[in-house]
Amino acid sequence: MQIIMTTMLRSMFRDTHTLVWNIVFPIAMLIGLGLYFNDAAYSHQLLAGVLTTNILFGATMVTAFNVMAQRNRGIYKLLRVTPFRTVSFITAMTGARTVLALLVSVCVILMSLFMLEVKLSLTGLALMLLVLLIGTICFTALGFLAANLSRDENNVNMISNLISFPMLLTSEAFYSLEHAPAWVVILGQLQPFHYLVDAMSIAVSPQGDISGIWMPLMILAGFTVLILGAAAWTFRWDAEQPAGWKQGAAKKAASM
Repeated sequence: MQIIMTTMLRSMFRDTHTLVWNIVFPIAMLIGLGLYFNDAAYSHQLLAGVLTTNILFGATMVTAFNVMAQRNRGIYKLLRVTPFRTVSFITAMTGARTVLALLVSVCVILMSLFMLEVKLSLTGLALMLLVLLIGTICFTALGFLAANLSRDENNVNMISNLISFPMLLTSEAFYSLEHAPAWVVILGQLQPFHYLVDAMSIAVSPQGDISGIWMPLMILAGFTVLILGAAAWTFRWDAEQPAGWKQGAAKKAASM
């Protein structure tokens, strides 16, 4: 598993989607919005928004494209004849994505400390690491799920956008929903990105009150378990129907 994870991590640094969404996009967003607003009170919310948005787009969209590209090249067909299990493969890719997300997050945090003069406590940094870890696992699994439901690259682009942008727009990553319509707030509370932003905002809060972080973290962990299960069940090694659907069809045919 370690060899596969290392190989995936190397390939990510050579992938265009990874370079744009995981590295260029969050750093450019932090610099651009930080210089535009230039407000110390907004800096902590900006940092939380950039870190979580990087996970949302970097993990979900890039993972979906990578999974689709590897499946189309027949890489998964080769892995299928080996004793390597589906869960182990998903774990390896999730581990590689987590390492990349943490490296980029460290760069973003360091830039916020020096450019935006954000002040973070050691406890806050530890909690940020925990939030990033759970969030990356959750949204990497969501990227797998988007790729499993797609048939080609155009399809995966549409599905990943339909998943990511509504989550971003119904969250408080960069703005408050205090005066938003009630249905927008309710929709936001039904999706995992809301709780990722909520937990990260508490972790970077300068007030140091961290007692409220555990509830959104637990809910986010619950979403993670559900999405991981759905990703493993619908995972397919080739361009045919997902394995779970195929097995269901086979059982139905055998009973007739």
